[in-house]
Amino acid sequence: MKVWHIKARATQTLSGASLCLAAMFGVAAHAETGHQQLHNSVAEFVESFFDANELNPSADRDAEELGRRVEIDISSIDPRLNLSVCEQPLIASMNQTQRPMGRINVKVECQGSAPWTKYVPVSIRVYEKVLVTTRPIARGETLTAADLALVDTEVSLLRYSYMQEPEHAIGMEAKRSLSTNTTIVQEALVAPTLVKRGDAVVLSAKAGTVEIRQQGVAMQSGELGKRINVRNTNSDQIVQAVVTGLGEARVGF
Repeated sequence: MKVWHIKARATQTLSGASLCLAAMFGVAAHAETGHQQLHNSVAEFVESFFDANELNPSADRDAEELGRRVEIDISSIDPRLNLSVCEQPLIASMNQTQRPMGRINVKVECQGSAPWTKYVPVSIRVYEKVLVTTRPIARGETLTAADLALVDTEVSLLRYSYMQEPEHAIGMEAKRSLSTNTTIVQEALVAPTLVKRGDAVVLSAKAGTVEIRQQGVAMQSGELGKRINVRNTNSDQIVQAVVTGLGEARVGF
């Protein structure tokens, strides 16, 4: 649980020329209310998890360069709530250690002469560039670059492992049908089957500088890197081989 000590800001002071102007026009320094102190402590605590570029993306940066963008919405504090100003640093915390997103509750404690504890709901919306489909994808279909687009998406609403690198999705097969504008998640993709059961397979084996290639028949289906059983058509023996490409497998010694 992250705990944050927020300094109590009891007053907003004026100095120098501002102080002179305040005196001339009869403007007094305004004391920070307990409600303002509570709101400010929550804002400082939540914003501490993010950097300035995420909270205030520069308007002159290209949209493709913005990356992560964060919007924080702190629930309004009931003005009828009797909340005294705390003369001690406020202590803000929450029941999680990872970077927050979605809806959370921030606990704020005053341990001053008139102690109090309040829970403030906060909504944190995090936006990132995420891969989505540009057209309907059928189950078992292999993804190409034209099938993918990077779209600004609220990732705080996503439950699964969304993908952001096109090269990690291109060439993969869809495990289920995907409609247009569907967010690409790792759980929806599978490595393509390069060897299917019953397919003719080129078996290769290498010892030093000598490489032997023979024909075989796959006894199992497999994707890249999977170990499968292959029947050598010359010797009729079944050997284990690792899938290395489309219709190819290598036997190790």
